[in-house]
Amino acid sequence: MSDWVKKLFIERSDLFRKFLDLRWSRTEELIDGMTKILGSYRISGGSLLDLCCGNGRVSIYMAKRGFKAVGVDISRPFLEDARRRAEEHGVSDRTTFLQGDVRKLKKVVRNVSQPFDVVVNVWTSIGYASKDDDVSIFEQARELSRRRAVLFIAETMHAEYLSVKFTPTSYTELNNILMLENRKYDPITSNLSTSWIFYKRRGQNLEFLDRVDFENHIYSLSELSSLLRKAGWETVASYGNLSTLQPMNPLTSLNIVARAE
Repeated sequence: MSDWVKKLFIERSDLFRKFLDLRWSRTEELIDGMTKILGSYRISGGSLLDLCCGNGRVSIYMAKRGFKAVGVDISRPFLEDARRRAEEHGVSDRTTFLQGDVRKLKKVVRNVSQPFDVVVNVWTSIGYASKDDDVSIFEQARELSRRRAVLFIAETMHAEYLSVKFTPTSYTELNNILMLENRKYDPITSNLSTSWIFYKRRGQNLEFLDRVDFENHIYSLSELSSLLRKAGWETVASYGNLSTLQPMNPLTSLNIVARAE
């Protein structure tokens, strides 16, 4: 486990979880789009594998739509929160949350029922290891899935966006916590270096809390589609927004729909 993963997702999970929670309000619309697409493939239920599930928003909302969801994440605090939320939403019997590294996916899920009908990977949860690791993750997901299963890669940053709208600095404030985000992007390698600096607001002053530095590879649509093909998935559609099924363009997020070959 890398130092930044340990710090952000385990030691300071209390900070990052606040920003994970911001995504919950838009999750039901995301699930509406996913289930509409799944319906076009005559999939209205079955088993779902949620890669890098965080505190379980996709797994929980898909369980509320009738799916049996298995979420995998490396953060025990996030998974504890996911189990609590599943209980609150009345779907604890339809969700399973497993702690582990998705690079060892087959080992992590070896004791749960398979194969899966749907696989999801949401909110730029790829590109943090090597490209070979990313191929392996989706290859393992393919081996754990039925033929013609559906894969969603959703709400993901992509190289086309950074080529036209790169923002070196931004901030997000939630209650009394502020996160300053500094970025450096190399268009030759398509690697993004990011610093997240957390502060606590005290009146007119900011108190430093912590800093996390990390780097990830930002895929283009064609590059990611090629990677998925190597792993046994064929991209069949791309969208800028799964909630509205808006076509993808350079100013939207990347949302891919692929089928298991």
